[in-house]
This record gives sequence, C-alpha cells and structure tokens, in this order.
Amino acid sequence: MAVTQEQQDRGISVMSSMLGTLGFEAEVLPKDENGKLVLSLKSEKPGRLIGRKGVYLDSFELLLNRVLRRSFEKCDWVSLEIDGYQKRQRQPRDGDRRSNVDVALLEGVARDAAKEVQRWGEEKQIGPFNAAERRVIHMTLRGEDGVDTESLEADSDGRKLVIVRAK
Repeated sequence: MAVTQEQQDRGISVMSSMLGTLGFEAEVLPKDENGKLVLSLKSEKPGRLIGRKGVYLDSFELLLNRVLRRSFEKCDWVSLEIDGYQKRQRQPRDGDRRSNVDVALLEGVARDAAKEVQRWGEEKQIGPFNAAERRVIHMTLRGEDGVDTESLEADSDGRKLVIVRAK
C-alpha cells in the first residue's frame, strides 16, 4: 500500500509542527525510496535532531507514525532521515508496517528467550530496545503459552525487556 498525498501532507505538517514546538528550524521534504515515503529533514544542527546513536531520530519517527495511525486507519510506516542520516539500513518484510526494525531478527530473539524461560523457569532479561523493537517482542510473545513480557526502565540506550514464566 502506498502512502497517499493526504497522508504525505499530514506527515509533513505534523513533523514541521513538532520541530517548531521544540524550537528547531528544519525544512521537511518528502522522498520516495522504493515506493515508501521518507521525510527528509534539512537542518543547521542535525546532531541535535539525530541524538546519540540516533535515539532522537527514532523517537521522532515513532511519534510521527503514532499520529499518522490515529489520523488514518491504514498508513505505511513513514521513515525519517536527517541530513542524509538514517538510523540503519532497513529490511522490511512485505506488507509490514514496522519497516524500521528487523522484525525477523527480533522475533527470533524473543522466541529463543521464551524457550529458555520455559525450559529453566528463570526470568530472562534482553535489550535494551527502543519502543518499536519492544512492541515487536511483546506482540511476538503475546500468544506464547507459559511466558509473559514486561518492560523495565534502563539506561539512556533504551528500555530492557524481561521475559518471565506466566503466573
């Protein structure tokens, strides 16, 4: 599914508004990369928008997509780049809205950790992960018998997940 012109315009508007509210001056330009919308931000101070290890970029991207999901029932994931910087090269699965995370890798990590918890009965901490990555793991293990997931506060790199035996 391609992003519509209305969704693109809304994304540009939301991103411009977010940046303006935070006191950043940046130009927001749409780009098409392999049929996916990427909003390219041009700024005098890109480092302040990207953050250490791309954490601010991830946060902006997540907030933007949350707003778009509330405005439109169906909308592909919109990626951000700031002065040519994208957090990582992304390999989405066909039809997966969460194209900013390596879903298959995270699902594998989640299932492996769940097997350890089921086998040994001891909780397993994994992470740190950003919000989108944590969601993939929570959703992967949601239907798994015998285990539950919980998010823990962690350092500035992200929150950790604990996989525990179900009560």
